[in-house]
Amino acid sequence: MKTPRDFFLTIGKKNYSVRSALDNKEIDRVKDLIDQACGNLTETDQENLLMLTCLRLAYSLDHLGGKVEDVIKRIDKSN
Repeated sequence: MKTPRDFFLTIGKKNYSVRSALDNKEIDRVKDLIDQACGNLTETDQENLLMLTCLRLAYSLDHLGGKVEDVIKRIDKSN
């Protein structure tokens, strides 16, 4: 099992210390996903930025979950 370590994650105008067992490639992927979710929302205050980022990530997860369900249904029908 990987040993947890600390790294910094920037969301909007702040850096957050995070402890995780993710490797560098996984950390970079998380940072990219958050950057994509934040987009250009830097004009708002930090609390709203965090909420909007969370909402965008939740929407993306829900949207992808729906696509996965559709694929599973198609696979089940073909069997």
